[in-house]
Amino acid sequence: MLFAASAYRANHPEAGDVVLHEAPLSAPFRLLREGELDLLLAQFPVVEPDLSTGPVLISDRRVLTVSARHPFARRPSVSLDDLARDKVLSLSGPVPDYWLDALLPRTTPGGLPVERGEEAATRQELLALIGAGRGVHPAAAHEARYYARPNIAYVPFTDAPPLEYGLVWRTAVETGRVRAFAHAAVEVVEKQGGPRGVCGECR
Repeated sequence: MLFAASAYRANHPEAGDVVLHEAPLSAPFRLLREGELDLLLAQFPVVEPDLSTGPVLISDRRVLTVSARHPFARRPSVSLDDLARDKVLSLSGPVPDYWLDALLPRTTPGGLPVERGEEAATRQELLALIGAGRGVHPAAAHEARYYARPNIAYVPFTDAPPLEYGLVWRTAVETGRVRAFAHAAVEVVEKQGGPRGVCGECR
């Protein structure tokens, strides 16, 4: 969210610095609910009774993260039906079922069951399991830039919907600063021609 942070600081110099943090995969909303974050750039959908969401800011194509030794790594693309051909690594912790199901479908479009494999609590743990050939995991295409590894390959899906991200905040403590930052983020996205991809969390 560096682009939004810069726009927010330019319009509100009195607000001070914007500090970026990374939210844990295994508890995506914990830091927000504990007050450690004022805003979170989260993967949608987010349907939580105590949280509010803004519009989609980032829309990124979906890829499949696989070991560089995996047969899929030699292919130009994969389909959602290919998820039935390997174990799909999952996430541990209090991750909402609806959020996990949106990322890791339980069946393929052809009706084949998708087997979920081991669970990871962090991004690094997830990548270590993938690199060791213990399973595969869907992700957004921008992760290939931020988490490039020689033992990992990112293979585009031909038929998967994009992953979408937007700002989330606690409904009970919505402030003028929160609204101003969300407005700045939307303005920047509109100037760039609409939602597209890069991720981070903001405070």
